Amino acid sequence: MSVATISNIRLQLGHCVIPILLALGNFGNFFTTWILIRTLKQRANSCALYLLCAALANWFVINTVLISSLYGLDHVEPIHISNVLCKLRWYGGHVLFMASRCFLIAACVDRWALCSQNIKIRSFSQSKIALRVVSFIIISSILVPIPLLFFFDNSSGRCAINPSYNLAYTSFSLTLIGILPPSLMILFTFLARHNLTMIRSRVQPTGGDRTHDIHIHKRDHDLIKMLFGEVLVFCLTTCPFPCSTLYNFLTIPIKSYKTPIRLAIESLINFIIQPLLTYTYCCTQFYVYGFFCKSFRTDFLEIFHLQRTNRVKQVTAEQTVGQKEKN
Repeated sequence: MSVATISNIRLQLGHCVIPILLALGNFGNFFTTWILIRTLKQRANSCALYLLCAALANWFVINTVLISSLYGLDHVEPIHISNVLCKLRWYGGHVLFMASRCFLIAACVDRWALCSQNIKIRSFSQSKIALRVVSFIIISSILVPIPLLFFFDNSSGRCAINPSYNLAYTSFSLTLIGILPPSLMILFTFLARHNLTMIRSRVQPTGGDRTHDIHIHKRDHDLIKMLFGEVLVFCLTTCPFPCSTLYNFLTIPIKSYKTPIRLAIESLINFIIQPLLTYTYCCTQFYVYGFFCKSFRTDFLEIFHLQRTNRVKQVTAEQTVGQKEKN
């Protein structure tokens, strides 16, 4: 297999997969946002608020960074020409990704708190607390990636990380993408699952003190199912990126010894991981929720049922008005 063949595979893969991700992501995030907004209108729910914010962040990601990647397949991206755009592209992408990850972590903590036997911990699962957490996450996501503005430039003719900051960026990726987020998500997801098991297995004596009973609504159970599925997809699609970053950093000393074929293969693998695999997480939230939660599928179908019902009512009303005018 020649270098040209591998490069062509990379190009064709991008032309096939990225448009599919854009279509699925825009469709899915639109209806995820719609359904979660309806849920919040029916009853204030802190976890639904976190998932809504994550969906919005994912929606912005695919319509900015992913579109930029698609344009770059056949054209010279502006980020390779403008140093300002180069820095803003990487900084902005990491801001949105970090916000999405943090919202997902907050949702995991929220579900754990909801199922806790400790009243003080359960108080975290409140809408007013969620609003404060959302504000904190937005501010933190803007401030924490600021060093990336110095890490990236296009001094080499392409927008890429400055070699002087390879170690810093590798540490950033491993810590804030590959280690902390998945660890926290998995930890609090299993703690929430453990608390749910304890609640179901607890036997309340007749006439006993019921002041510490925990009542979890069906909607909260459904949100926990949805969250479990999203954490699984996040870990499978996002964790390879920091591993790839670490590999690229460790092989810098032998880069001059790599053959053109090896470089082409590594470029293909990196392209599959970033952007294809990484952005899959941003595009599959709706489908994961639908797969893991029956009530989410029902909510989705209800949207079309309500739209059809409203349309029929509107047509009927127009016909009634028309008949009255004729009479």
